[in-house]
Amino acid sequence: VGGTLGALGAGALIESFWFGSIFAGTAALCVVTALMTLAFVPETSDPHDSNLDPVGSILSVIGIGTLVFGIIEGPVKGWTSTETLGGFAAGVIFLAAFVGWELRTDRPVLDVRLFQLRGFSTGSVSIFLQFFAAFGFFYVGAQFLAFVFDYSPLTIGLAFLPVGIGIPGGAAIATRLGHRLSRGVIGGGGLIVLAAGAVGFTFLSAGSDYWMFALALLVFGAGMGLAGPPATEAIVEALPAEKQGVASAINDVARELGGALGIALIGSMLTAGYQRSIDDSSTLPPEIADVIREAPGVGLGVASQAGAGAPGIIANVQTAVTDGFGIAMWVAAGAAIAGAVYVALRTPPAGAEASALDASTTTTTTTTTTTTTTKAAT
Repeated sequence: VGGTLGALGAGALIESFWFGSIFAGTAALCVVTALMTLAFVPETSDPHDSNLDPVGSILSVIGIGTLVFGIIEGPVKGWTSTETLGGFAAGVIFLAAFVGWELRTDRPVLDVRLFQLRGFSTGSVSIFLQFFAAFGFFYVGAQFLAFVFDYSPLTIGLAFLPVGIGIPGGAAIATRLGHRLSRGVIGGGGLIVLAAGAVGFTFLSAGSDYWMFALALLVFGAGMGLAGPPATEAIVEALPAEKQGVASAINDVARELGGALGIALIGSMLTAGYQRSIDDSSTLPPEIADVIREAPGVGLGVASQAGAGAPGIIANVQTAVTDGFGIAMWVAAGAAIAGAVYVALRTPPAGAEASALDASTTTTTTTTTTTTTTKAAT
């Protein structure tokens, strides 16, 4: 709901004011939320159980940042360029260093050993892939609507509204199915439905009607709604009560990391597909094609000054954006399908890991009680 209203509000602000009004509005909401938090959220700090880990935090930021940099630069500088390969190499090195540090430090910012728990790992992967596909779609979908359907910012926000119906609807269905089917089946099925929605976008073109976009978006959102609840439940159930802060944190981290990498990779696929389509065009003079391939907005700017040649340039730009959008959505669908297989096969039955943790706790308590009783008897 927040994402849908955010897109709608952003479109309204851009049309009514200026581009920066989006960020001014967000800042105002943040201030209000901060004041409400200070006023109403109870104090829950535990100074003796703080997991401040500056080394791990820095390593993770550099690792993720350089990886995203490499993905973004790929279509621009080339996938074998020094910048791209350097970003990938740095990302792998720093993320490996992050894992090594987290395994050695006494107070890790993220205990990577937790991913050995099947519920924790499958839930995290599912949420990561949901938001990988969703954030990537919103990024490239807005460009498709703007450059192919010629929608205004506010109309783009309105066009995204069906996802606000699909997500809660899918979540309600997932809750009802939870009494009959396993989490693996529901979560994996949700990712398959999400993939079906992504594939639906690949059938769109400049001549398509909006209802086709809306239908694919409704299916896409329903898939997210189906996959979300079992993934969160698996993460929460995998950890004991004293570790629920970790469960909540990894839930959010999976969303944000999936969104960042989704925008980077799926956005790069749109760029790569767009540029390849422009390069392959036989109707554009080379000197014009070299300018247009920079970005769709640049291409439409060239068309506005091309006079009689404008329709041909616009048609090429729209075809190229459609081609790139299709490639991007196939990448999103492929990631969701791979995740569906993993989630369906690896998600433990409800209560399995909770029972194991309870048994472990009971064993520890029994051992401690027995030792205490023996000492007292002695």
